[in-house]
Amino acid sequence: MLKGKEVQLRPVRRDDISFFLKWFNDPEVIQYLEVYLPVTEVGEEKWIEELCTVRANTDIVFVIEIIDGDLVKPIGNCGLHRIDWKNRVASLGIAIGEKDEWGKKYGEEALRLLIEYAFHHLNLHRISSGAVEFNERSIKLHKKLGFQEEGRLRKERFENGKYWDRTLFGLLKEEYIHKEVFSQEPL
Repeated sequence: MLKGKEVQLRPVRRDDISFFLKWFNDPEVIQYLEVYLPVTEVGEEKWIEELCTVRANTDIVFVIEIIDGDLVKPIGNCGLHRIDWKNRVASLGIAIGEKDEWGKKYGEEALRLLIEYAFHHLNLHRISSGAVEFNERSIKLHKKLGFQEEGRLRKERFENGKYWDRTLFGLLKEEYIHKEVFSQEPL
């Protein structure tokens, strides 16, 4: 478990399926994600099983929980995907499924914990990520965390009756360490 001030990250459990079904079947939540087909209980059970077996070496997924005294509330998930251990690279993803918790900086703290874990515990060298152009909060957060814009996939995403660009981001360990050491703002 990774613990911050207001957020903690813990491994996915089978009893999280009810949250995933709620979050990833909500059109308002999934408009920012690559999920577009209905999520089923059987599908989520299979996905969790694969995380523990087939994908155990390439995907690390955490449930994001907010901590309020003794109350712990799951609000989303985040993870490192397609981990390439030879080249020490991974792709990052996050979703805050509880819409009433959007804009409260929980996602920022969760990503700071995940990035710290990736670079300092797993010794990864590079993390990549992306955001669809209408997800302004995500683009702003990537930049705040030190990610560099590395490219744009033009009209790569169809959502809400329109094609949208997808911005590609990357963060290198040495950039993160440099920002961590010299930043006025704690990472």
